[in-house]
Amino acid sequence: MYKVRKQHYLRNYVAGSILLATLISGCGKERTLMEVVEDLPIPEQPAPVDMWWNVELPDLSEDASRPVISLNGERTIVLIVGENYEEEGAKVTDLEDGDISSSLSIEGEVDNNSIGDYLIHYSVTDSNESSAIEQTRLVRVMDDNGISLSRRPLGSTISNFGYLEYLPTNYGKQENQKPPLLIYIHGFGGNAQFADTDPTLALDTVIENYGIPKLIEDGAWNSELPFVVLAPQIGTVPGSGRKMLTDRIDAFVEYAKITYDIDPARIYMVGWSQGGFMSYDYAIEHPEKIAAVVPISSGLTYDLDELPNNFCNIAQVPFWGYHATGDEEVQFGNSISGFNAIIDNCQPTVLPKLSILIGGEHAIHHAFFDLSILIGGSANPVYDSRYDPYDESIYEWLLSHSLLDR
Repeated sequence: MYKVRKQHYLRNYVAGSILLATLISGCGKERTLMEVVEDLPIPEQPAPVDMWWNVELPDLSEDASRPVISLNGERTIVLIVGENYEEEGAKVTDLEDGDISSSLSIEGEVDNNSIGDYLIHYSVTDSNESSAIEQTRLVRVMDDNGISLSRRPLGSTISNFGYLEYLPTNYGKQENQKPPLLIYIHGFGGNAQFADTDPTLALDTVIENYGIPKLIEDGAWNSELPFVVLAPQIGTVPGSGRKMLTDRIDAFVEYAKITYDIDPARIYMVGWSQGGFMSYDYAIEHPEKIAAVVPISSGLTYDLDELPNNFCNIAQVPFWGYHATGDEEVQFGNSISGFNAIIDNCQPTVLPKLSILIGGEHAIHHAFFDLSILIGGSANPVYDSRYDPYDESIYEWLLSHSLLDR
């Protein structure tokens, strides 16, 4: 085993999130959300835990006075199980100090006998206490079966969020071909506030919130899809404020761009419930960074008579909203109002889409992502004909959009 640093965390985890299941039972009979979760405990609002949301945002600003780290060798290394890892290091140049490669700190571990994606971190500070932007090398130890979710707990990287990571099987194997990035933002029950203080185990709450992370964890994800998938875990929402949350999500997007070999023109954001609201806000604030957005069971965070001056930024972003008429948590009219606000107030570059499922409930997201409520899917869905049917795989729709098309 190649080992530089090993993270240590508290091991006192208490599960406390709602298990949000699909609306279709194994026998094909439709079930209500209450029937699915009626025997499960409802989480109480816990007291704040500073570690989850008072995390400083990483400083990724370009500054000529900062040292620059250049990795030796490849940024992504693929090994077969049992094959030795040889650290190649990096070169560090600084405007005042010159070559300070000898001061480089290398942290991380690679277990060449265990399948996994391992991050090696490179950092340095010059004589003026100016720090370089941390660089990372990803080492993939693989066999023929690929790798499922990797857990990147809070504190193990410079990201302001802990997160789940999935890399497609061919990641790092194809030269000059960068995959798209799919950022998945979970619902309220996946917040770290519903977990105890073990950052690694806290990430299980995101998986238990269902959606894309659950599909990947269960081996139900289509491995032919080309996406790098990152699912950040939001610490808490109450009291944080819209601007703070948007800034923190943007910091995560920028972190992803410097850490993973992805195509910056094909970054997509999808979110359910709380995550859908955040996706709306992010598309308004940063339309230049995402190629398409999909908010599910959500809506605008603004009153229609108080839309911000920059609201029509969202009209630049290909948009597909989705809601079920039986949603008793967030009324489906919220998605209709948001859709109409774009149509009525803006001149969309690409006409937004909205699908309204007849029936269903709030926790419809898992069935949306496993495609069982696609037209022709196993749930035999019926859609409001005044809007768009869900008749195209959401993954194919996302991949049809790029920032280069604008």
